[in-house]
Amino acid sequence: MDLRMNQRKVVLPLVLILSSMMTTGCVTQDTYAGTDTPVSERKIDKVAAARQRVQLGLTYLQKGNSEQAKANLDRALAFAPNLEEVHIAFAYYYQSVGELEKTERAYREATRASDATGDSYNNFGAFLCQQGKYAESEKMFLKAVDQPLYTRSASTYENLGICSRKAGQVSKAQKYFAMALKYDPRRRTSLIELTEIDYEQGRFIEAREQLSRFHRVAAESAGSLALGIKIEQGLKDDEAVKRFGILLLAKFPQSVQAKEYRASMH
Repeated sequence: MDLRMNQRKVVLPLVLILSSMMTTGCVTQDTYAGTDTPVSERKIDKVAAARQRVQLGLTYLQKGNSEQAKANLDRALAFAPNLEEVHIAFAYYYQSVGELEKTERAYREATRASDATGDSYNNFGAFLCQQGKYAESEKMFLKAVDQPLYTRSASTYENLGICSRKAGQVSKAQKYFAMALKYDPRRRTSLIELTEIDYEQGRFIEAREQLSRFHRVAAESAGSLALGIKIEQGLKDDEAVKRFGILLLAKFPQSVQAKEYRASMH
C-alpha cells in the first residue's frame, strides 16, 4: 500500500467461496412398479450447478470475455437465485465492467441471500468505502464481524481503520487498527497506518515504537525507511536520521524516497 493518504485504497481481496465440486447432479435408481427394470432418473443439484456456472463465468471474465461471463452468471442465477456467491460474482462482474449501480444492487442481494455470510458484508463494505459512502460502509463491516463463524475479523477491522482514516475520522481509525492487531498482532498495514497517524499527530516517540514493531514483522521498504527519517527528524535525532538515510540509499537507491533524501542533503 502506498503510504500517502491521497492514494490510499481499501485492501480487500474479493472473497468468493467457490465450491470445487464440478458435479451438476446425481443419479438415483428406481424400478417400474411390479418389475425389476431399473429407471434412471437424473436429479439436478441446482446449487452445485450454480456454483459450476459461477466458476465458468469468472473464468470467462478473467479472460476478457464479458459476454460469456454474463451468460454463465445468468444461468447460475436461474439455478440458485438465493445463493450468496452467485450475487457476489455478479457484483464482481458489474464492478469489472463499470456498472456501479448494478454492483451495489448485487451486493445488497448477496447480503439478503438465504446463506449470507460475513464475506458479503465485508465485500460490500469495501465497495461502499471506495464510493465514499463511509457511514454505510462502516455498518456493513461491523455486520461482517458480527456474523457467526466469520474468521476474517482482523482483515475487516483493518478495512474499517483504512476507511475511517479516509473519511477523516482518525480516532476511530486508531480504534479499528488496534482491534485488527488484537486479532492478528502481525498485521503490517495496521502497524504502518498507526505509525503514520502517530507521526502526523506529532507523537514521535509512539511513532518510533510503532515503526519498530512494523519492522519486526515486515521487511524494510523505501516508504518505511523514509517514514523513519521523518520520525527521527521530528525527534531531532540526527544520528538516527543518518542511519535510516544510509539504509534507504543502500537498499533502494533508485526509489523516489531516496532521490528526495539526496535532494534534502544539499
